[in-house]
Amino acid sequence: MARLLILGGSGFIGSNLITSLLNFGHIVTNFDRPGTSPIHFEKISNYRFVPGSISDNSHLRNVFNQEPFDCIVHLVSSLIPSSGYDEFFADRDINLTAGYEIVKNMMNNGCRKIVYFSSGGTVYGKNGKHINSETDTLCPLNYYGYSKLALEEFYRLSSRIHNINHIIIRPSNPYGTGQNLFGKQGLITVALGRILQNKPIEIWGDGMVIRDYIHIQDLSKATSSLIESETKNQVFNIGSGQGHSVNEIIDMIHDVTAKNTGIEFKPARPVDIPVNILSIDKITSATNWQPTIKLKDGIALLWNEMQLSAHQLNS
Repeated sequence: MARLLILGGSGFIGSNLITSLLNFGHIVTNFDRPGTSPIHFEKISNYRFVPGSISDNSHLRNVFNQEPFDCIVHLVSSLIPSSGYDEFFADRDINLTAGYEIVKNMMNNGCRKIVYFSSGGTVYGKNGKHINSETDTLCPLNYYGYSKLALEEFYRLSSRIHNINHIIIRPSNPYGTGQNLFGKQGLITVALGRILQNKPIEIWGDGMVIRDYIHIQDLSKATSSLIESETKNQVFNIGSGQGHSVNEIIDMIHDVTAKNTGIEFKPARPVDIPVNILSIDKITSATNWQPTIKLKDGIALLWNEMQLSAHQLNS
């Protein structure tokens, strides 16, 4: 049993990860914006919510001063792959400066382990590889990928200088329970949301872009396995190890939902890399983890959940 501090634990990835960590028996503190704590955690004795902003160091000091932690999980990011320079510059205190303050507070707290969620979808960029392993060239094409890589490098430096042990996670494209149906990222979930609204699915480009998709339950279990392990100062891809084009995904969605609301094609974006699949050989060798939810089955699970929620709202 470990004492874990999750920075940004109320979002899509964080709430699912906390569920997994609590199932492993850990004690979890969730530090996130006021009023965001998921209601279903609040009666669990091993869960505590501390409101605050990661860009305010007094808030960070407050949570670190309350108790010692064995491990920090850094999930906070205000950017998405399509974010431009103005957004990157405006939110630098969240995306970069906060990372530096986290390490300083960790040293004062006596905590020597951090798990950082980077991005398997953007840090590799157009490096000439279709299947990327952790040692392949990193050349991000957008500010989101750059900000992720910058903090990766800082946490590696902190390991060398301050003996802060790190695990860097590069997830593929997660989908599943808790993802925003009407957000700006998450092809599968957003496309299902469009169908739920009887609106056409929006596609950027010709639908030939290939990506690696992973169900959020598999991503959460993989992360929990790494936290439980003795692994340190390593980088891990977490994905399915398989690629599917946008057109394939849309076909699966039409098949699962038995609905076709049409497709609206939009101009291709320069930030969209043609093919990006993650090799997962390293994590499957280091842990007992394997992805268990097949893509079409995961889409069906999510669609059933969405229909049930819509029915409950309307009843």
